Amino acid sequence: MAADDTLGAFINDLFAGADDEVPLQEFRRGLVHKRMKDIASAANRAAGLVMGIIRKHEDRMQFDDEFHLVIAGRLAIYRVDINAFINKFVNPFDYNSFDVVEVHPKSGLVNEPKTACVQVQPQKNMPACDLLAGYILGLLNDDVTWLQESLTPLRRTLFQIYGLAQSPLTASMQKHFAEEVDGVFDFKTDTFTFAGTNGWMWRLHFGQPLTKGCKVEYRKPRQWWWNPLFDDIDKESTGHYALSGFFETVEHLSACPALLRNANEWQTDPIFMRKVATDYPPLAKTLVHRLTSDSYDPDGILCYYDEPISHDQADTIRLLDELVLERALA
Repeated sequence: MAADDTLGAFINDLFAGADDEVPLQEFRRGLVHKRMKDIASAANRAAGLVMGIIRKHEDRMQFDDEFHLVIAGRLAIYRVDINAFINKFVNPFDYNSFDVVEVHPKSGLVNEPKTACVQVQPQKNMPACDLLAGYILGLLNDDVTWLQESLTPLRRTLFQIYGLAQSPLTASMQKHFAEEVDGVFDFKTDTFTFAGTNGWMWRLHFGQPLTKGCKVEYRKPRQWWWNPLFDDIDKESTGHYALSGFFETVEHLSACPALLRNANEWQTDPIFMRKVATDYPPLAKTLVHRLTSDSYDPDGILCYYDEPISHDQADTIRLLDELVLERALA
């Protein structure tokens, strides 16, 4: 009997607010219908918000003859297919994301623009048009948003367009790196200098015409001179993701050499780690056990993409291993 009472109380709580004179299914339909109308009302308000934003910024947001929304950001010009978004709004099962956006240089529209997949982080119960509002405002204020971690695809596209030469990216990039890593750009020498750990400083040369990647140098505490590490980091490393782009390289080096003392071959580039160890005894000593293990074989080192490194890279590591052991046991 007690169990029946408990079940009855549970059912009463579940349908609290129901009119005893209204059939149960009609009551449930009413709740669902109200929810649907609330969502439609929220979508209508959000659509008005989007149009209000576009109207307010008419000097920088306009529709072209194909009804693409052209947005003049601070760093670039963007061309957004609004109709594709509306189609997804009409049929949410079509695809739950934005199409790629065209990215044109700030100087004007080009025939073959770059593209980027720009994502907005949705919140629970956010109307679709609210998401669109955040999307277009993010592009309008790209000098702030392009540095957000979630916008890595846009950042890469802007780098493809402008590179590291002085450009619309320069001001916000200088501010960002000054705050994050005490970084300083010198565009007269095409270098970027920033702080690592343990008193180390790093310097990247990005204006070399005959190389693909940056030249990398470091300076230890109480040194006034710079020590070469890579003449071309793209060519001379194994291609590890941590050194695969400018932002990634700066982030990784700024945590070094301290990060390397506990890093495995997956967490850093094996050639980079050994090059640093040849001039950093604390790191060299932590590698002794690994390099002298009976199971150790440079040919067995895998790159980040789970494929063996090349024979030339393995030979480079063998030579560096000898130098590391000499440093550790000196």
